[in-house]
Amino acid sequence: MFKNLSNFGMKRNWKEAIAFYIAYLLLGLLIGFLVGGLVGVINPTNAFEASVRAGSIAGTIYALILYFTVYIKKGMNSFLYIIIGVIAGVINIFTGNLFSLIIVAFLTTRENKLESDVDMGNS
Repeated sequence: MFKNLSNFGMKRNWKEAIAFYIAYLLLGLLIGFLVGGLVGVINPTNAFEASVRAGSIAGTIYALILYFTVYIKKGMNSFLYIIIGVIAGVINIFTGNLFSLIIVAFLTTRENKLESDVDMGNS
């Protein structure tokens, strides 16, 4: 279930998508804590506010990079999926990685367009 987590072009079933979600949610939380902690150490005045803001920004960038990495690795060529990625970034601003990574995990369940194009050419 936790195999091939770094293979972003792979089509996953729902169990693998849940494992992908959990693994990358934990990684995103660690990145947010790390960035927030560093900002808190660097800027001790208003450390809590600065840390929360920096962690939120890092989480949003993380979710967008993850989403568009999956989008590119799957060879998707749809404006709709680009809009969904932007919506995932907006959702992340308000809710954090908890809900935006659900969209990324869903995207991993879609068909890989690069592999299906190659398969059609070999027929």
